[in-house]
Amino acid sequence: MFTLDTKPECRACKGDEREIDDSLARDLLYSLFNPYHREKGNVNLFNFVKEHLKNEELKQFFENFSFMLNDMIRGYKYISRFWSEKIDDYVEAKKKAWEEIKRKLKEGELKREDLSTSELVNYFYEEIIEDLKKEGYLEDDYFRGYKFTKNAERALSKKILQLSLQDLTGEDFGEHETEKTGVSSFLKNEIVEYDELRHSYDSIDLQETLVKCALRDPSLRFDERDLVAREGKHMEKCVYVMLIDVSDSMRGRRIVGALESALALRKVIKKSNMDELHVVAFNHRVRKIKDEEILNLRTRGRTDIGLALKTAREIIKKRRGSGVIFLITDGEPTSSYDPYLTPTMCALREAEKLRKVDANLTIVMLSPEKRFLALCERIAKLSRKANLVYIENPLNMKKFFVKSYMRRLRF
Repeated sequence: MFTLDTKPECRACKGDEREIDDSLARDLLYSLFNPYHREKGNVNLFNFVKEHLKNEELKQFFENFSFMLNDMIRGYKYISRFWSEKIDDYVEAKKKAWEEIKRKLKEGELKREDLSTSELVNYFYEEIIEDLKKEGYLEDDYFRGYKFTKNAERALSKKILQLSLQDLTGEDFGEHETEKTGVSSFLKNEIVEYDELRHSYDSIDLQETLVKCALRDPSLRFDERDLVAREGKHMEKCVYVMLIDVSDSMRGRRIVGALESALALRKVIKKSNMDELHVVAFNHRVRKIKDEEILNLRTRGRTDIGLALKTAREIIKKRRGSGVIFLITDGEPTSSYDPYLTPTMCALREAEKLRKVDANLTIVMLSPEKRFLALCERIAKLSRKANLVYIENPLNMKKFFVKSYMRRLRF
């Protein structure tokens, strides 16, 4: 039991001991997650490290040596004595330079917009990893050295959603609106006879009612039969299933773009508080992904599109609402969970079985290869309610997903 003497002080009581603030941490995390993202800075980070070097030879040729020294620190097992002394000096100089940059940021001598986070990660990779671990954004991982935590996913989801929302207007119709009629605060353009059991007084169109009354009786003697209303839009819950190909061929920009899309869509769905999203990673196996696991997905294995479609169908079958399936993949299937079917035949059979559930399929293609396109067209035709989307740059994919969801949504 804690007493007043033993109760640990909170961070607010002790003063802010954070190494880096939330905004900078979020941007550094994004540069770690997406190495293809580049920022421009006004500050030459060479000079911060160079001024703390003691070795004169290293200082003189620092611009030539710096990238070589980074490679040695991060990759080489054996280093000669000639280089070991220089590396020790370089490592110590980097630590001092990073501490100086953080101090100047806190004191206002440096502005955040003057620094490029991609350059910071390049120069101070080890120091930044350690600080982000202290702040709870990263934790140790045996294979990679670190993995993202739930705090990191929360921070990156916000950052990626902000990037996704740039230049989006959301003027189009979305998946929630159906052809069904119902009671709703959102009204269609369609005019129908007023039905007191189905329409509220707010849905009565007074202008159209008066026009109908005038056409029937020029003296404008009103009759209840003249009442007309605008039909309400029927809005219903959507069950989204995002199938992400994590096979070997999805390495690089493709997997980064796919994971960004999952984070952005999950964030925007949580904001609307209306629908649900299930993220499924597939190669020759399938795995339903929890919130904190998205950032740490790795690419490996073969591709079983049939198994992915089967999993999506089973998820939607158990849930209430309209199904929306996104299949993100970059090539033809190379594996089949059914030993009696080829990978292609398995995918086509499962596409046909999608007719058994209320679901729309969107195939997001990350390759323009002709045979792959032909297969996707066959999958779309067999599932009946489907469309194809080719995205040339996977890093722009998140905008497609957010835009497709936000049509007619305001939050």
